[in-house]
Amino acid sequence: MNWEGPFQLRDLLENSTTENYPWPPADKGVYLVSLESWDTAPTKACIPLYAGGNTGKSDRFCTRIEDLVADMVGFYDGGTGHHSGGQKLWEYCNKHVVKPLDLFLGWDADITCPRCDEIELYEALKPELNQKRPPQCSEHQG
Repeated sequence: MNWEGPFQLRDLLENSTTENYPWPPADKGVYLVSLESWDTAPTKACIPLYAGGNTGKSDRFCTRIEDLVADMVGFYDGGTGHHSGGQKLWEYCNKHVVKPLDLFLGWDADITCPRCDEIELYEALKPELNQKRPPQCSEHQG
């Protein structure tokens, strides 16, 4: 995997209009939210909280992260949320008195199969808030 980041969420958002600042791509990616930063690639030492990706063929990876962040900071109510992982992160932050914008987010977009890479990431790190292993890849039977 070839990781971009991690970025403390507050820094990523503050630099959303900064020219040439790294930004999630439109499609084919996996991401990780962690409590601590990491070097080069995430390990269990970064305290992985949630991993996910864009497993469809649509250009929704960046939008998926948008949904994650909106729900992670509590912008959902009455069944209007779009990302169960974001809601779990908000609950985690609330329970552990952690500011959501202090968490770290990184992504890998240099991948061939988003589902297979999401499974690999999950298996390697077992993020605390992922309740189950991602479904197997229908194309590669992973």
